[in-house]
Amino acid sequence: MSKLDSSAELVKLGQLLHTPSSELQFLEGMSLETLIKVRELSTDKLFNDGSKLFHKLAAASKLLPLGVTASLGEKIFGPMLCARIASQMPYLRAIDLAKKMSTPFLAKVTLELDPRRVKDIIQNMPLENLQAVATELLKHKHYMVMGRLVNFMTASNLKVILNGINSEEALLHIGFFIEGKHQLSDIIRLLPKERLKTLIGYLQLHTELWPEALALMVHLEDDLKREMGDISADLGDTVLNSLVSSVYERQLWQDALPLFANMSPSAQLQLINTATLNDPAVLKSALESTDKFGLWATLLPLVEYMSDSQQKVLAELLMAERDDLQVRFLEAAYQHHLWQPLFDIIRLLSDEQQHTICVRFKQLAAKDPQLAEKWQPLALERGVMHLV
Repeated sequence: MSKLDSSAELVKLGQLLHTPSSELQFLEGMSLETLIKVRELSTDKLFNDGSKLFHKLAAASKLLPLGVTASLGEKIFGPMLCARIASQMPYLRAIDLAKKMSTPFLAKVTLELDPRRVKDIIQNMPLENLQAVATELLKHKHYMVMGRLVNFMTASNLKVILNGINSEEALLHIGFFIEGKHQLSDIIRLLPKERLKTLIGYLQLHTELWPEALALMVHLEDDLKREMGDISADLGDTVLNSLVSSVYERQLWQDALPLFANMSPSAQLQLINTATLNDPAVLKSALESTDKFGLWATLLPLVEYMSDSQQKVLAELLMAERDDLQVRFLEAAYQHHLWQPLFDIIRLLSDEQQHTICVRFKQLAAKDPQLAEKWQPLALERGVMHLV
């Protein structure tokens, strides 16, 4: 489960319930799927209560001229009731009414909408009206609302609106709240390549926004993950150090390690050898999260890019922890055929520690007799033939 996605979901739920997300921290232990379900059920409850009345009001609006109905909505009913009524109204009628309302009021109505219920309105609203509302929402930093609308816009309208957003901070915040994460790659491809470089470069001076950037990157297709990772590396060690520091300080390894695994080899080498990842405390934190979230298959391939000193620290951390950690380390190497990083670590252990590992090796070899043949070249190269 992504820690970042869960954080975004709590903010959305808080906005729906008009409650600060800090007061919903007791829900953090729930799965992301459960949090989404809680929010959807809460939304349905709010919108279904009084739905018969809203349906009648929507029907009654046909009896009055558009201008009169729009004026009543804006001056008498207010944003919340208008949002409820809009969800019960034919979308073409709702669009015609929206054209008669002021942009500031429409933006307030947008705050009260459930996008799922008005998707036809969003998809068919003229671009100029969408742009006007988007500008108003941006002015008041309603990023979460914009993020929720993104998945319901047409690709052509969305491209124009995204390219019209001049603030990198706004783009990152909007991306953080996008709901259809499976569509993120298509959305990112709407942005020019130079904009992506500008976006990553912006993080050099605004490191507090790395969580928002990571929340985007972790859901991208592998080719885009690599591209974004390589852009970060091309911008230099300052960017990479700020990235790793942010991950460490906020404990976002479960989101970051899969991203690191998709970087190109040269970018991985540059990342692993940053000053931050040479800090034993940071390596220990990465190891603990690797074990907690079962991310061995993403961490082990990075071992070959580590310096001898880093590998030594990692080896000492592995042997200093509980025996069951060493078992999982070996089991992961076995399951994913990652023997090279395993032997890179083993060669740095003391004789006593190697003896402990040797016992584990024999247990694995008993399960799979052919392992000894795979191990021998690596063991010979690293001077640990006595283990196999």
